[in-house]
Amino acid sequence: MRAKLRVILPLLLALYIILDTVLKAKNIELCSSTGCEMAGQLLKFNSTYLNYLGIAGALFLVLLSFIKSKMAETLYVVIAVAMVAFETLLITSQLNLNPEVCKFCLGVYSFLLLILLNANIRVFIYTIPTIASIFVAFSILSIPKNKKLITQNGLYLIASKTCPHCKKTKAFLDKEGIKYSVIPSSDINAFYFAKSLSITKIPIAIEKHGDSTKVFVGDKAVIAHYKKAQDKKDITQQTRETKVENFEPKLNLSGDEGCSYSPIEVTNCESEDNTTGN
Repeated sequence: MRAKLRVILPLLLALYIILDTVLKAKNIELCSSTGCEMAGQLLKFNSTYLNYLGIAGALFLVLLSFIKSKMAETLYVVIAVAMVAFETLLITSQLNLNPEVCKFCLGVYSFLLLILLNANIRVFIYTIPTIASIFVAFSILSIPKNKKLITQNGLYLIASKTCPHCKKTKAFLDKEGIKYSVIPSSDINAFYFAKSLSITKIPIAIEKHGDSTKVFVGDKAVIAHYKKAQDKKDITQQTRETKVENFEPKLNLSGDEGCSYSPIEVTNCESEDNTTGN
């Protein structure tokens, strides 16, 4: 029975992947997982080529199952292990990018695990720690995940505890009674958000109001903006005039006064004593 499964399982895997490939050509997806789509975007080539690779690997296993030699058996197991390890990386990358795994990929993974289990139980047991280590490695690595950095309207401040410019900005906002939420600069998602806008300094103030967003970089830009806003508010209160200002997206990314942004720690930043004049 095990000898028959050495042929049947990889053959079923090949047919399974061929079905997905044919459906993709007709713009029909077996899986609508966001995680799978995002993982596919990380590839340097079209994800369909992964299907071709999987089909070739499965058919090669079928071919090896008909060869009666020790070398063919060893090669069968080695290829099965390699395919399991590769699919493990794809699954873990999907889990890391988005907590939703592609059902098609899970099907492929199940086939591969069964193929390896049927081929050599001892090797399958030895492979389990490798699989577990891959999942653990991805879970502890600080890799950007598909999650919302800003969820509600309000003011958010990307800042570091050791950055004097950040401290100065916080002190001003606290003094003026302006509410804000701090996003640690060590948050890798915040770092890549800044990097996507070519922002290299902190603090970064992000003001969200509906679909509109204002971004200011550096203590001077942040303080100047909110000082002006507070002055307008005071004048309005004194004259008792109701004044509505249109909220338009605004970016001030100069970052003239701020510390160099690093997800590890702020660098190339003057001491707090040198920021008193900012």
